[in-house]
Amino acid sequence: MNARFRHGLLCLLAVMALFTVGAPNALSYTDADLRQAVSENEREKRLSEYKDNETTLRLKLEVLDLINENRSRHGLSALKLDILACRVASKTASEASQGDYYGHWNLRGEKPYQRYAFAGGVDHVMENASMIQGGGPMTKDYAQVLSFIKKMHMAMYNETPPNDGHRKNILLPLHTHAGLGFSMIENRFRYYELYVDRYLEFDAVPASVKAGQKVSVSGRVAVPGYGVFFATVYYEPIPGPMTPSELRGMGSYPDFTNTSVANLPYWRIEYDDASGKFAFSFPAARSGLYYVHIYIKKGHTGKEPPSSVSTAGLSPVSGLVIRAD
Repeated sequence: MNARFRHGLLCLLAVMALFTVGAPNALSYTDADLRQAVSENEREKRLSEYKDNETTLRLKLEVLDLINENRSRHGLSALKLDILACRVASKTASEASQGDYYGHWNLRGEKPYQRYAFAGGVDHVMENASMIQGGGPMTKDYAQVLSFIKKMHMAMYNETPPNDGHRKNILLPLHTHAGLGFSMIENRFRYYELYVDRYLEFDAVPASVKAGQKVSVSGRVAVPGYGVFFATVYYEPIPGPMTPSELRGMGSYPDFTNTSVANLPYWRIEYDDASGKFAFSFPAARSGLYYVHIYIKKGHTGKEPPSSVSTAGLSPVSGLVIRAD
C-alpha cells in the first residue's frame, strides 16, 4: 500500500428509526482480557475525563471481537484494545455529538493523528468515523448501543471499491491495536475506530520546541525482524477553528501534507540492527506542526549499501506531532 494511503469517504448512516436488536453473538474475549483491560484502564492517566467504566470496556471488547473476526477472514492478526486510543476516540465522539457535526476534523480544526499525538500518543493511527442521525431520542441500553456499533462497523467493513477506505483501514495488515469510542446525545450517535500501529518505542520526544531548533528523535524497534528504513517529516500550519457547517462538508483526511521538510533514507539514520536503536534529527525552521513518519521494513538491517529507495507497499508506524513556536 502506498505511504500516502488516503481514507475513503466518511460513512454516513442516516436512519429514521432505531435498529432492532439481533441475537447476541458468542463472546470470544476472556475474563483475563477484561481484567487486563481494567488494569490498563486504571494505570492510564491521560484523558482521565474520558475513562471507560467496566461496562463500556466489556462493550468495546465485544466490538473488538467482531473486528478481529473480520480480520481473521483475511488471514490477518488480531488486534488488542488500546486504552489511550479508546479515550481519544471517546473524546472525538463526545465532541462531535455535542457539537452536532461529524467527520475526521473537530471544532479546533484537528485531524485524527493530531488528536492522538496531542493526548500523548506516539504511534501511527488511522481513523474510521461513522454516525447515525434522525428519529427520536435514542436509549443508552447496552444491547441497543452494541447493535448500533456493530451495524456501523459492518457497514464500513462491507464497503466496495472505489469507496472502500474504511474497509481498507480495518484490513490493513500492519495494525496492532484499536481504540473505540462512541457518544449518544438525543438523536445523534457518533462512533469512531482508531487503528494503531505499534512497532516502536521512543525515548523522550518533546511535544514542543522553539522555532529554529533542531529536533532529535530516537528510540528502538520493538518488534523483531524489522529495521528502520525511511523517515519523512511533514510540515503543516497550526490548525485553526472550524464551524460545524464546515466540518459537515469535509470528507476523507490526508495522512500527510504537501510540504516535507526532511526525507531520510536508512543511510542517513543512525541505526543498530542488534539493539534496534535508531536516531535522527531534523530542523524545525518555522512555527507550525511537524508530523514524523517512520517506515520499517521486514528483514532490513540498515547495513545495506545506499541505493534507490521507495516506501511503496510500506506504511508508517510513527505518529509524532511536534509543535514549534
